[in-house]
Amino acid sequence: MTLPKTKGQAARAKASITIVDIARLAGVNPSTVSRALSGSPAVTPQTRARIAEIARESGYVANHNARMLRSRKANQILVIVPNIAAFSHPEVILGIEEALEEHNIGVIVGSTKGSEEREVALARQLITGAADGLILLNGRLPSELGELPQYTRRIVAISRPVANPAIAFIGIDNEKAAIEATQYLLSLGRNRILHMGGPEQSPIFAARAQGYRNAMRQAGLHEHGEVQHLCSFDISAGREAMRSILSRRHLPDAILCASDELAFGAIQVAKEHRIEVPEQIAFIGFDNHPVGEAFSPALTTISVPRRRLGFLGAQTLLRLIEEDREISEPQLLPYELFVRASCGNGTSSSPDPRQSAR
Repeated sequence: MTLPKTKGQAARAKASITIVDIARLAGVNPSTVSRALSGSPAVTPQTRARIAEIARESGYVANHNARMLRSRKANQILVIVPNIAAFSHPEVILGIEEALEEHNIGVIVGSTKGSEEREVALARQLITGAADGLILLNGRLPSELGELPQYTRRIVAISRPVANPAIAFIGIDNEKAAIEATQYLLSLGRNRILHMGGPEQSPIFAARAQGYRNAMRQAGLHEHGEVQHLCSFDISAGREAMRSILSRRHLPDAILCASDELAFGAIQVAKEHRIEVPEQIAFIGFDNHPVGEAFSPALTTISVPRRRLGFLGAQTLLRLIEEDREISEPQLLPYELFVRASCGNGTSSSPDPRQSAR
């Protein structure tokens, strides 16, 4: 037997109704619901009447979310990350918090854990007004928000761009960084350079691979270039890839790794097989992992300004909310090549000024 809802339960049920829920009940797209509730003539009178009836019966209040966003009533920004344990995220989040503190705005962090359902559930906080804006560190725009273009002016992507040109993006020029890293290896006399890349479907790793290819082509070595796209970019993936490389008859004399963790794993296996690093194989990583400087040998790497990315990303989001407009041009911050012992050019962790992005 189904028990009747109390008044409090009924109120909570009504409060949880969103545009997406109404769209499903009406059999239309969420964008159609949004236009209908705003009285847009682009929606037929019959459809507007049906949507209005569903909204009325469900307790939905038209334009409630828009008012919440304009007034920034929630005073909360939601940050979506793919994995809360990733080393790079805390520094970005610190930058976000620093930018929001002076405005008395809090930060909510949600991890998708690779689940699309979790991603959609988190995104609903923007739709319902529980969050005033959204910062994406996962490189994906939740599907329900893609159907609601009015929310793109409340979203910023950091580090990983999303497949929507209307979403503001703050990151680095990964292609250019990979070009400079490859050119540095070439300047050391290395010419059998291999690129150990991350997942090919990732815009970041695709850009780094393209930069490597461009540098090899410019040096007239494109026929000797090789990209290995791996399914992940952690230490275990680096180990496995290096074992395969060491089974070859002819070894590379340098490896550009798409992440520092790939480099850590690859160097460990190389040393286990008595390969001298950097004398036989030089290594460069990406991201400037905190362990890199203490690793043996200390890892040459591209340093990404994670805290600054977070700070600028939050500032950009506040401006979007305040001005209710889009910023489609990506904002790219400078990176640095930190030269260390894994390339055989000393052990200093200071950046090589010739290799810094300007």
